[in-house]
Amino acid sequence: MADGPRIAVLRWQLDIAWSLLELHLADLDDVECLWEPAPRTWTVRHRPDGRWVADWPIPGVGDEPEPPRSIAWLTWRAGSWWTQTSLRCFGGEPPRWRESDWPGDTDAATEWLRGCKERWSRQLGTLDDAELDSSARSEWFLRGTRPFGYVAAWVNTEVMKTAAEIGMLRALYRASGPCRLTHPTLPRSPWQRDTA
Repeated sequence: MADGPRIAVLRWQLDIAWSLLELHLADLDDVECLWEPAPRTWTVRHRPDGRWVADWPIPGVGDEPEPPRSIAWLTWRAGSWWTQTSLRCFGGEPPRWRESDWPGDTDAATEWLRGCKERWSRQLGTLDDAELDSSARSEWFLRGTRPFGYVAAWVNTEVMKTAAEIGMLRALYRASGPCRLTHPTLPRSPWQRDTA
C-alpha cells in the first residue's frame, strides 16, 4: 500500500529519530552501556538464573526525582515499550513489564531495537491515512481518548527522547575519562529489584 501523506510524514519522522538513535548506538560496547553515571542508577542486572532484569520503581517507595539511568536500562525500556505498543496496536499479547528482560549485551539490545523499528515501520506501511483517525488500534492508549495517529506520533517522540538520553550519557562517559565513578559497594535502594 502506498503511504498517504500523513503516514509518509510519520514514517519520515521515525526514520530521522531512528537515524539519531543508531548514531548513538554505533560502536557502543558493554562497558559503556552498563556504566552507571551516579550512585543509585537504574540499570539492568544479571541474575544467577542468566536473566538480565531492569531496576523497577516500586510505587510509593524510592527517590524523588527518579535516579539517572544507564544506557542498558534505556535500551531495555525502549525495546519493552515498543514491543508492547506494537503488539497492542497490531495484535498479540504483550508481555508484562516485569517479564521483559534485557537481551544480555549491547549488540543484542541494538538488534532488538532495530527489529522493533523495522516491524513498526512495516506495520505503519500497511495503513492508510484514514486509520490514523481511528481509535480501533489505540483503545488502550490514554484510555481510548486519542486515535492511532497520536500513538504513532508518540512512538516517534519516544525514539527521539531515547536517542537524546543515550547521546547525553555517551558524552558524559567520554568526558569523565579516567576519573569515572565506580560505586559497586553502595547500599541498594528500595526500588532495585532483587537480583539474587
